[in-house]
Amino acid sequence: MNNNELDKVFRETVKKADKGAISAVLFNEKEIIYEIHDGMIDRSKKISPSSDSLYMIASNTKVLTTLGILRLWEDGKLDVYEDIRKYIPEFSVKSRIGEYPFTIEDFLMHRSGLVCDMYKYMMGDSHEYTDIIDGLHDTYRTSLPKEMFSYSNLGFTLLGIVIERVSGMKYTDFMQKYLFEPMNMEVYFAMENDLPEEVSERVAHSYDTKGKRQYDPLGCLLPAGACTYTTIADLSKIGQLLLHKGTYQNKRLYKEKTIEWMEELPVYDELDNQLSVIGHSLFHHKLFTDYQTGPFLGHGGNTVYHHSLFDFLPEEKIGCIVFSSFENAPPLIAKIQKALLNEYLKQKGFPKKEILKRKTVRTDITRLVKRYDTVFGPVSFCLSDAGSLMLKADHLYVPVKTLEDGWLKCILPKPLKALPKEFRILHQTYLKQAVYFGHEVLIMENNNVKNVIGCQYTEPAINEKWLKATGTYQPYGDTIHEGYQGMDLVLKNGELILILKIIGENLKYYLHVLNEEEAIVKGFGRNCLHTATLKEEKGKYVLTCDGVTAVKTN
Repeated sequence: MNNNELDKVFRETVKKADKGAISAVLFNEKEIIYEIHDGMIDRSKKISPSSDSLYMIASNTKVLTTLGILRLWEDGKLDVYEDIRKYIPEFSVKSRIGEYPFTIEDFLMHRSGLVCDMYKYMMGDSHEYTDIIDGLHDTYRTSLPKEMFSYSNLGFTLLGIVIERVSGMKYTDFMQKYLFEPMNMEVYFAMENDLPEEVSERVAHSYDTKGKRQYDPLGCLLPAGACTYTTIADLSKIGQLLLHKGTYQNKRLYKEKTIEWMEELPVYDELDNQLSVIGHSLFHHKLFTDYQTGPFLGHGGNTVYHHSLFDFLPEEKIGCIVFSSFENAPPLIAKIQKALLNEYLKQKGFPKKEILKRKTVRTDITRLVKRYDTVFGPVSFCLSDAGSLMLKADHLYVPVKTLEDGWLKCILPKPLKALPKEFRILHQTYLKQAVYFGHEVLIMENNNVKNVIGCQYTEPAINEKWLKATGTYQPYGDTIHEGYQGMDLVLKNGELILILKIIGENLKYYLHVLNEEEAIVKGFGRNCLHTATLKEEKGKYVLTCDGVTAVKTN
């Protein structure tokens, strides 16, 4: 293998990581075969990253938690097909769709119908992570089991609690004894300020877009799903364990059939074979290279400032990990990962994929005239005065081409800066209307990765109380934290929109009002079908959504 060419590819992609640190490795089932680092883990002391630098890996922790669950399953101490309430009997949520089980497998696959996040348990230090059990009592199930793929951080916190209940040990102690010690891994379940002093000069500090030192606010109360520091060399050991089907350095830690089960994607709808969804804690169809290979499996992890990718090819016995420690790094580390894997596959003589040429066709476009609730808000396919197909998003009208494989391509204006920011992602993407679990959905494809981004439009129901409640809200009660900037409840183009201002982001939830106290978030997927509640306390409106409470100020 020509490492000089890999170095060149890396340097051309990164150019210069002047905001923080980047580390990347390629590994096979036995060892790390290539590694490279750039930038600084500590800019003030000019410390460069290395293979033993400690990065927060965020949601890549979920792969570790899954291995903990599978250890107990192999030992006959739990059953992944059992209802989680067998192990956490006090766990419950409300339901508008009837009573159904919550199996451990459903949580591993993010198809339990549990809400994604409750931010008051993810920020600050006033709660224990087990408090989410009580906090979830007032939430509603979002979908039938095994249907809507909706990523849930809270689901993995519950799996960590299952490990504690079944093993009789703290989650962190169990993972240390049964996974990290046998593999000689260095792993810390802690926020940066709680890491041991002796490792302080190996910690990748967090930096914002201006290169200013920050402290990551997320993950402090989700030890089974996020808050984890390790090295890129040690996470590669997990990759080697999976590539070697449960064996690490000639020591069998898991049965081969257990790892094969972990790699499965049980197909609940045929579209699952195409969409980027999670099987048993591993993403399928999330990464594609320019070369002909088997399917990639893996995960990723994102906080505000730390981002990581962990992907591998089970058939080809190769994997790639990329870590970073600065804001807005995800697009860059995705390019790095793909570039390194492309160069490796090229050197190994893998044949290149044929470039798919999608031809424009004429078809009955009247059947395509539909409206969807999407991650961008409501979008419509409509006909122009001249009878051509258009995509309407907000006040923007974009011409659409129909392609022979049933996909649709938006013909975006130039320059792209003319587009509203949230719609620029439509550049070099394809859209398709489909039916998924009986729902009419809209699928987006970008760089071969396909995701459901919306479902059939629902006319928003809005009553007088919710209309009177529109306005600006400030944090209130036990969710006051520097990361919360409050909420806005606004009426725009006939849509009731809740804007949750958190950690510098404005999360927009389009609401459908059910009654005077409850509204649900429209759409399909992560954060959709969550419930927002409206109450009056001491003559003032109080809003709660995703564990954040705010009081109206005007």
